[in-house]
Amino acid sequence: MKVCKSIYQKKSRLFPFSISTLISGLLFILFISACGGISKPHITRNPVAHNPSSQSFRDATGLLPIGKLSIAQANFLRANQDSSSDLAILNKSKSKLYILLNQGKKGFRRIPAGKWTQNNKEKIKSFATADLNSDGGEDLILITGTSENPKMQILFNNKKGYFYPKEEGRYSLRPGIEKVIPVDLDGDGDRDLFYFGNMIKPPAKKYHQTMVWINKGDGNFENLTSLLMPALPAGIRDASFADYDGDGVKDIFLVYGKGQNKLLINNGVGKFSDRTSLSLPRILDDSMHADWADFDQDGDNDILVVNRSIHKKYRRYSGETNYFLENKGGGIFRKRSHKILPRFPSQKVYLLDGNGNNHPDALILTAKGVYYLQGYGKWQFSDETIRRLPRFKKFDQMVFGDINQDKFLDLFGWSRQAGRLWLNRFD
Repeated sequence: MKVCKSIYQKKSRLFPFSISTLISGLLFILFISACGGISKPHITRNPVAHNPSSQSFRDATGLLPIGKLSIAQANFLRANQDSSSDLAILNKSKSKLYILLNQGKKGFRRIPAGKWTQNNKEKIKSFATADLNSDGGEDLILITGTSENPKMQILFNNKKGYFYPKEEGRYSLRPGIEKVIPVDLDGDGDRDLFYFGNMIKPPAKKYHQTMVWINKGDGNFENLTSLLMPALPAGIRDASFADYDGDGVKDIFLVYGKGQNKLLINNGVGKFSDRTSLSLPRILDDSMHADWADFDQDGDNDILVVNRSIHKKYRRYSGETNYFLENKGGGIFRKRSHKILPRFPSQKVYLLDGNGNNHPDALILTAKGVYYLQGYGKWQFSDETIRRLPRFKKFDQMVFGDINQDKFLDLFGWSRQAGRLWLNRFD
């Protein structure tokens, strides 16, 4: 089961839940996109808060020098050699990428990401952050160009917040690729790259809706898609990586916009097979995102799936929009409904131990704003939205990092209107 929010942890019975994207060195559990969310491969114990009931998020947006900058995407990362969480921000026009260096109580200082980003004329469709060459600095992985001709550009970090390209760091991608997730697929300890999009246009007689680039260990990559991935239908919206069948390696839960979500099981060395028909209940819905945690504390990873809608045939109660998939062992899941889940169209879910009680909480982004469900273990939750969140709660996405180095995760959320920084406080 997962122990750090990152899709990169191996199974352990010491920590009973998972979380979606994690900044290196965090001692708190987080599961991203964001990403971006959320966002490295070591096991650390989650600190327990002295008074979990006093926890709340406080608005600290004044620490950011972003003003009215509109935001398309953001990621926490380690841009330099200190241990604090910095921010990379792509502006709404997707033409400029900025680095916000964390200076502690002085707030963040905005700097360019390097000459390449300043001179770049192509739009940046999306980006991710990860240490690709194992030098201790997190690098930038960009998808640039048009939908018909996307490209990957890697910018390596000099560990001072300056990002530069290498000739071998640029690759052509299949038409339709939109997103990339860095994740160790073959179990060798370095980050590989998993690419996907809603509608990939593969070569003739090939039906791969993803691309898998395996890291050779030094930030150079080899395209092994045909060897490692099965044929899949189009329509992938997102992916969640975790050990779902209990063999110690990462599997893939694929989120589909229409129809049935998919479960791909890893054979141990990075080759995946489609186990959907044997492992997942048939549910037709308009899924947007998923994250995983051990909600029932039985030692395996369950999944929370958020949707814009569920076909009425598969609803357990009127208005059901979101649901759990309970892992019965060995990666065999059954649908578990829960009436505390919001009954509104939802687009993102982030699982973390927000209050330090060693149980997974859920932040769910819905059409009505953010919902905060505090977990107590064994499928028990309470709605803490009003009590624990600031008033401004309309976000498109969130990312998580330890801003003030107190070992508890803070968050940065953004929408088309604005970005907000919330500090996790216990007072």
